[in-house]
Formats: sequence, structure tokens, C-alpha cells
Amino acid sequence: MSFKEQFQKAVNFHKKGNLKEAQNIYETILESNPNDFNCLHLLGLIAKANKDFERSVNFISKAIKINPNSSEAHFNLGNVLRELLRYEEAIDSYNQAIKIKPDYELYFVRGILFFEIKLLEKALESFDNALKLKPNSSETLNNIGLVNAELKNFKKAILNYDKAIKINQNFLIAKHNRGLALLLNKNETEALNNFKEIIKIDPDYIPSLFELAKIYRNKKYYDFSLDYCERVIKLDPNHLEAVYLGIKIRQNICNWEYFEQDILFAEKMTNQDDASIGPYASLIFYNNPLLQKKIAIKHASKNCTFKSTFEKIKKYQKHKKIRIAYFSPDFYVHPVSNLLVEIIESHDKSRFDIYGFSLIDWPDDKIKNRLKNAFTKFINLENLNSKDIVKLSRDMEIDIVIDLAVHTGQNKSDIFFMRAAPIQINYLGFPGTSGADCYDYIIADSVLIPKQAHKFYTEKVLYLDLAYPTDSKKTSIKNTFTRKDFNLPTNCFIFCCINNNYKFTPLIFDTWMRVLKKVNQSVLFLNANDEVTQNNLKKEALNRNINPTRLIFGEKLNYSHFLERLNLMDLFLDTYPFNGHSTACDVLWAGLPIVTLSGEHYASRGGASLLNAVKLNSLITHNIKDYENLAVTLANNPEKLKKMKKSLVDKKTLDLFNTKKFTQDIENGYQEIYERYQDDLPPKTII
Repeated sequence: MSFKEQFQKAVNFHKKGNLKEAQNIYETILESNPNDFNCLHLLGLIAKANKDFERSVNFISKAIKINPNSSEAHFNLGNVLRELLRYEEAIDSYNQAIKIKPDYELYFVRGILFFEIKLLEKALESFDNALKLKPNSSETLNNIGLVNAELKNFKKAILNYDKAIKINQNFLIAKHNRGLALLLNKNETEALNNFKEIIKIDPDYIPSLFELAKIYRNKKYYDFSLDYCERVIKLDPNHLEAVYLGIKIRQNICNWEYFEQDILFAEKMTNQDDASIGPYASLIFYNNPLLQKKIAIKHASKNCTFKSTFEKIKKYQKHKKIRIAYFSPDFYVHPVSNLLVEIIESHDKSRFDIYGFSLIDWPDDKIKNRLKNAFTKFINLENLNSKDIVKLSRDMEIDIVIDLAVHTGQNKSDIFFMRAAPIQINYLGFPGTSGADCYDYIIADSVLIPKQAHKFYTEKVLYLDLAYPTDSKKTSIKNTFTRKDFNLPTNCFIFCCINNNYKFTPLIFDTWMRVLKKVNQSVLFLNANDEVTQNNLKKEALNRNINPTRLIFGEKLNYSHFLERLNLMDLFLDTYPFNGHSTACDVLWAGLPIVTLSGEHYASRGGASLLNAVKLNSLITHNIKDYENLAVTLANNPEKLKKMKKSLVDKKTLDLFNTKKFTQDIENGYQEIYERYQDDLPPKTII
């Protein structure tokens, strides 16, 4: 058999998917003709199909040395290098292929890679070139829309999607992406209608069904949201995002029918290395810092590709004043900003330039205005994409950035993976490890993170005497109201928990109901603003033989009245394993003692940290039995409780409300980690 016949036989095997047979013949040919371009090239493609990417690179590179003018070989080499996350080399290969033979597919694939690694302007240019070669490509128009959406050019993105849909009326991906762009452009109603139109065309289109579930969740139409989750799961039982959304909604409305089943499922998926329930939700369900670290690492790994977007930051010359930027999507009346505002006002501006990097442009309110006046400069970043935000921070030579969101709300973790500053800190917004090596430090105190718990955190710990700031300028308690003013019962003991009701669990609710049974003439005041949640909690009380009328749900009040009403309660019962944090600061400010149950991770030790800071360590318990007994004991000992309340009146004697001391402490911490950086020393735990 001639070489030509052997080669054709191998190609036929290759086309039919008989890769082993094809490989054997290619290798036989190479024994006689080691410089056969086609055999080397095709062996590279077989290695790629077998996911042996290094071997594939070796074969295709050898082929290119023999025939450097093969556009196809350069293109295939780029594809393999992309699999190996060697993005710069992949781009070079694509560029070489395009130089040899400009082609629609080459521009299109290169554009996808540019988009994936956040080189958005280059992605736009590459897709534009692809479109010139194929003007009626709905796929290219869709991708241009994706880039514009990422660039926050939402109106342009919508126009791109409209053009794609005009070319292909059945292009549901473009229709779906149009709905996402509408959401990002804050057109929720139009987005809702957009997704509903898609479902009319294809009732089983899972991406749009899931978006409808999320929209209805945000609108607090929980039954609708759960219905859409169930539709998704029926179509795709392995759609973990829909499963987890359903779990979170049930927890948010205190529907515990499947609680044990839900948490066991989430833990099982995490241990099997499947998608996790997410770092924030895990704080509610588990008192297991090792599991939470695993969940955080897995979640953070989604952003690892952004690391290659920028080069390593070259060391800045030492600045006369340390440049610190606080990043947050929550610079308005929000728990994080409520705690932080006086610290920003108190920072020593002769030693530090303090910048506010605002990721969301909220309407002005009392807290936002205070922050804008307090920062050296307040910068609205809402219309910038993540890459441009990182570039801005680097151009400003920011020394230290503090991420006040991490795994919460409208966070933008990709900014920190791309490195916005030489020193990056996880603080305040998320009470746990980031799971990401791009955060150098986490701020804590010795109660929140004991020495033996360091192994559960990917960051080094920057220890302060107390990790939680508070605003001592906020409304003072006037004591001019009575219970009648707030429609509270007058002749009974009022237990209280105003933590977010998603923090309520069957374990803690069981305990509260046992406490009510043991304390006559007692009621429990809870935070549950929607009727669905209230009804679920009443049902749970009845299931535990407690009259539902002993649960009280108050209306939402302005902040000063909120504090005054708190002051009229008798005892606060903390949640577990996710304690109150910012809420607990308000509770103690209002003069109300807290019984807390301290656990193993940061979020379950917030109550203990705060009670330690107001010298009420006797209210910290370490098991559910002691928690229950202490609540009952205090309810039956009014004099002891009265003394505790009195101890909270003189706030000047309490570390929790000593803003000057806290500010000096955190500034000394910033100074120390900055000096380490200047001395070319790696991050280490700072005590």
C-alpha cells in the first residue's frame, strides 16, 4: 500500500471517529517520513480530542515548523493553547492565522477569547471584522451585543440583539440576551415581558424560565418564583441553580417542609465537587468552617480566568499619604454603610487619602451624603466595566483596597481577581473567608477568628481589638415612647428577634417556642414583613403547640422609631448559626441585651464579638441548651436584666461605640500592612 493510500485510510478512520486506528497509521507514516506535515497536524488534533493538550501542542507546533503558512494549523494551535489557559499564546496563534488568511471563523473565535478574558475593546474589534466578512451573521451580532452589555452600553446591546433577531426570528439565545440587557438597563417590566414572549415560543426554554424565577423572587412573588423553579427542574433535574434558588426562597419565607432534605442535598453536592449553594447561603445552613471554606474556594474559582487580564502591579513609590479605596455597591442607607460612615468621617486625612469607589449609583440619602462629604473623593463607577475600574484604580496608584461586599449582593469580585491594588482586603460585608487568593487580608478580632481557626481562611488575618465599627452619631434613644405607641402588649415579657427571617432555622425556632412555653405571659416579636412568611411562622408555632397570637409582627418604621421600639422590648434572642451583625449593633445601641449562641465560623461568632465589646460576655452561650436556659432565666429575673440594660446606657464607656479608638486601631493596621508591602514582605497575620 502506498503512502498516499495509507494516509487516505487513516483519514477515513479519523472521519469515522476511529481515532486509535487513525493514530496508528499516522505514526507508521511518520516513521518513514518524520516531516509529514499532515500526519503531525492530524495527530495533534487526535491528541486534542483525547484531551492530551500538551501532546497536541507538541505535534501541531512541529507541523507549523514544517509549514508555517498553514492558517488552519495556527488556528488549531490557538484552540489547544486556549484549553491550556495559555491565552496570550493562543491570541498570537489566532493573529498569525488571520495574517495568513483573514477568515470569518478566525475573527469570530478570537473575539470569543478576547471576551472571555475581558479584553472587551479587542473583542468588539474582532467581532466587527467577522461581521464585515459575513454581514448577516446573527451569531456575530449576538456576540457584539454581549460585549456591549459587558461594556455597560446596554442600549447598544439591545439594538445588536434586535438586529440579530431580525435576521433570525427563531434565535432564542439573542432574544434571551436581550432580556438580560433590559434587566441590566433597569427595565425590569420590559425584561419580564421579553422572557414571557420567549416562553410562548418555546415553553421549555430553560434559561428564560429561570430568569422569570429570579425576577419573581426579587419582586417577592415567591409562589410564582417557586413554580418557575419547579418547571426548570422538571425539564432538567440537574439544574442546580434552580434547585438552590428554590432552597433559598423556601428559607427566605420560612417554609421548612424540606429543610433537612435541602441542607443535606446542598452538602452532598459540595462534597461531590458539584456547584455549591454559594458562600452566603452556606452561612445560614452550616456551622462548619471547613465546608464553608470549600464552598467559598469553589465559588471564587469561577473568576480565576480574570487573573491573566492584567500584568502584575509594579511596585508603587512610597506615597506621602497611604491611598485607600473602599469598594462597595451599597453606599446608601444600608447595613454596611450605616456601620462604616463615621469611620470614613474620622479617618486621619493627613495620613491617608480615602476614596469611595461606588459600584452602584444609588439616589442620595442621609448616609450617602455623609459618605460623599467624608471621602477624599467619591467616585461613581456604575457605568464602568470591571476592567476599566481596575485600570482606574491602578492609574490612581491605590495602595490598599477594601472590598465591602465580596460574596454579597451586587458584588464585582472580578475586579479583585484582576488586582485593583497591591493590597486587597475582605471586610465587613461578607462575614467569612473569600476563598480567593487575591484577597491578602480579612479583618477580624480574636473572638470572630480565634487563633486555631486560621486554617479555615484563605486570607491572612488583620486583627483589631474589635472588628465592627458603629456610628455613634446616629439617633439617640429618647425614652419618650410607650408600648402602646407601637401597638405592643403592655403586660407581658417581649422576646425579640429582628434579624432577617432567612436566618431563622427550625433549630432556633424550636428553642424559641420552648422558651415561650416556659415563660408565662411572654410573646415573641419577629421581623417578617410579608404575609407569606408570617403565615408560615404562625403555622410552625402551631405545630409546636404555641398559640400563633404569641408571635408579633411589627410594621416597618423610620430609623429613630425603629430604635425606640427596640428599646421597649425586654430581651433579644439571636439567630444561629448566622448571628445578627449590623442588626445586633442597632439592638445594643437601643439598650437591649442579646442572648447569643456562638458557633465555629465568623458569621456565628458576630454576637459574641459584639457582646464582648459591651462587657456582656455572660450573655454568650456555646450550646443550644444553655442558650434556652439563659433566655428563660433572664426572663424570670427582671432585676438582673434591668442591670444589663442600664450597663448599655453610658455608651462612652463601651468599646463598641468608641469610634475614635476603632479608627486609630484600623489605621494602625493599614499602616502596618502597607509598611510590610514597602519592605517587600509577603502578607502575614497581624496581631
